[in-house]
Amino acid sequence: MKRSIKSLLLRLRGGRRGQALVEFAITVPLLLILLIGIVDFARAWNVYQVLTDAGREGTRLAVVDNGSTTAEVRTVIKTAAARAGILLQDTDITIDEATGRGEPTTVTISYAHELKFIGGLFGVLTGDNTLDYTIVSTMRRE
Repeated sequence: MKRSIKSLLLRLRGGRRGQALVEFAITVPLLLILLIGIVDFARAWNVYQVLTDAGREGTRLAVVDNGSTTAEVRTVIKTAAARAGILLQDTDITIDEATGRGEPTTVTISYAHELKFIGGLFGVLTGDNTLDYTIVSTMRRE
């Protein structure tokens, strides 16, 4: 009698053969979503940095007393952004030029960055899968 209870307990406890596979199947999708989210938000941060640098570069060109036009400033900004694969339109760039020496010149860049990978999940949570950037760069005219 004692032997049959012991063998019954061993049989009930021995059903762990697929435990590691089930744990793996549960955790891998969560880890992949986390990894893809990190990559997607890292790209979003990179876009922000590129736009900030492009805005500063354009503002610097506008304030240096070399007779540059707003079209040239827009071209410099769009070229700097295009190096990172960001395509800006003329309507995305606003230039508020100073009229005299020592007055501020402001360049504003508006851009909507679409989250590529995790955007579907982000869109379900917030209703929008884009991050709207407004980059403002101000310098005094030299």
